[in-house]
Amino acid sequence: MRTIYENYRGFKISKQESTYNAISSDRIIFSKWQLSQVLDTVDHYVEITDNNSGADMESGMPQN
Repeated sequence: MRTIYENYRGFKISKQESTYNAISSDRIIFSKWQLSQVLDTVDHYVEITDNNSGADMESGMPQN
């Protein structure tokens, strides 16, 4: 296994044989054939989780 990025948006990106893997500290794993696909998947995942956590914080605030 060869490391491509040590910390790409919280994921370690590596290449193992013919696939690229993204592994987070929470053990979330994405595996794709192309580097661009795995990076796009990580970007999409991070954007969704950031948006959801922001929405949860807003909905938890009392409204006047």
